[in-house]
Amino acid sequence: MRTILSFAIAAGLCAATGAQAAAPEYHVTKTVSLGAPDSWDYLTYDAASHRVIVSHGSEATVVDGVSGAVVGHLGPIKHANGVMVANGRVYATSQDPNMLVVFDLATLKKVASIPMGKGPDGALYDPASKKGFVVNEDDKTVTAIDVETNKPVFTTDLGGMPEFLAAAGGKVYVNIKDHREVVRIDIASGKLDAHWPIPECEAPHGMAVDAETHRLFSSCVNGKMSVVDTDKGTVVAMLPIGKRTDGAGFDPKRKLAFSSNSEGTLSVVAEKSADEFVALGDVPTAPGARAMAIDPDSGRIFVVTAEIASSEPAPDGGKPTRFKFVPGTFKLLFIDP
Repeated sequence: MRTILSFAIAAGLCAATGAQAAAPEYHVTKTVSLGAPDSWDYLTYDAASHRVIVSHGSEATVVDGVSGAVVGHLGPIKHANGVMVANGRVYATSQDPNMLVVFDLATLKKVASIPMGKGPDGALYDPASKKGFVVNEDDKTVTAIDVETNKPVFTTDLGGMPEFLAAAGGKVYVNIKDHREVVRIDIASGKLDAHWPIPECEAPHGMAVDAETHRLFSSCVNGKMSVVDTDKGTVVAMLPIGKRTDGAGFDPKRKLAFSSNSEGTLSVVAEKSADEFVALGDVPTAPGARAMAIDPDSGRIFVVTAEIASSEPAPDGGKPTRFKFVPGTFKLLFIDP
């Protein structure tokens, strides 16, 4: 991948309502080498410090989200997955043992460990409630954490295998990938208060929310994005996206939803109104760039991948291409509007 590239999205490729929208342009403006380990999952952007925290393998790497300088490393973490930032601390999930490991963002020193359920995975901080949330994949639960005391507040049974989550309006929303549904948890009570089917969405993975319009975006592995009304639980739109999605994001200033796809694309959906959405097409990124984070102010998007050593089709022929990566080539890409 070259450092400075420009990609234009083909306009109006497929619209949920038949409308068309101007195609935004995005530019890969920086590539930051992160080295080993080369296995990765989630990354997050902290607006207060302008830092990107990338969870991979046995650590989380902290990168300046403006200059691209590597600030430092958080670890060791055994089987790092989800990561969130709250109160000047980084919270990283560790599946061995089942813990949420807490680091001071300024000193990069470990300050605490919080026991989680089995298989802690995605993590999210909700500033409105001042709580963090971790989905426990093997337990099929979500755990809420008080970030002031670093103690669990409640654990809620989700009734299915969770993927990622989002929060808005006193609620937490979780993709349930084995049931093709979204569930909603009331933060005040800790109780699950809604199950919403999204039948056309196979294994929902990435999730993002527009709190202003009350619209929830779930990216699906069968090449679709589901848009759900968070008041009624109805599916408002289904949009085409790229293959092998694992991340989603929303730009509140530009009213754009995104899906990061392992095939090497970033799918873009324009929100024209609460009930009108337009698929603008795909920006080429790099194979393996399946996870993403976004700076909601500048609109800068961050994705991670590594250099491809080889690729081969999945055995059943119906799944996306599998990649093998060159050791030590893990990298972070800055993509600017």
